[in-house]
Amino acid sequence: MTSLSALCLLCVLSLPAVAVEPPQLHLLTEDYPPFNMLLDNKQVGGMATDIVRELLQRAGIGYQIDLLPWQRAYNSAVLQPNSCVYSTTRTDARETQFKWIGPLGDNPWVLYARSSGPVLLPNLEAARQYRIGGYAGDATAQYLTAHGFHVDLASNDEQNLHKLLAGRIDLWATGKYLGAALIAREKAGNVQLLFSFNNGSMYLACNKGMPDSTVHLLNEHLQGMHKDGTVAKINARYLND
Repeated sequence: MTSLSALCLLCVLSLPAVAVEPPQLHLLTEDYPPFNMLLDNKQVGGMATDIVRELLQRAGIGYQIDLLPWQRAYNSAVLQPNSCVYSTTRTDARETQFKWIGPLGDNPWVLYARSSGPVLLPNLEAARQYRIGGYAGDATAQYLTAHGFHVDLASNDEQNLHKLLAGRIDLWATGKYLGAALIAREKAGNVQLLFSFNNGSMYLACNKGMPDSTVHLLNEHLQGMHKDGTVAKINARYLND
């Protein structure tokens, strides 16, 4: 005679498998135009934001987005389950802190100087004697500091533009598109682009507790967005060479 426990086991085994839906994600970002920024309607938008929104819609994953100072956004994603931070430059130092979805796009690093200033340099090595503006937690500033340059840190990159114009720093190291956006926003005419010295790939960096299956799902959908031209179309709306 079949025991009650055996019957219960048979009942459990006969139940249909239930798919486990990925949890809603808490997305964290900073004001870093044109990749991520607060729009006039008080919504978070930008080139990377549009890519991430489309990506999560295709994957069927809910989300909310908060715009915060960079270090707070970054540290929250490291510590909080089901959270991700973007647009995050993927570096060796950051590699083991996150699970990575991307790339969302490229972000060339450039050096600016005052147009009326004495600084006209042929390459990055020639900048060692000068004060270079960067901001706390930024990959560009971390790269320069690690390579022995004199980096004067601000709390955000808009401050560096003001410091450059006021002569408080000699050079400003930033992302190509961010620099152009801030110069246009501030209507700063006395600034010249010197050269590009590196290229950072931007990612959606997620808390290490994210299941590998979700990481794989998101990367697959993002690859599809690159292949079908969706990413290129979004980029074209923001980048006007």
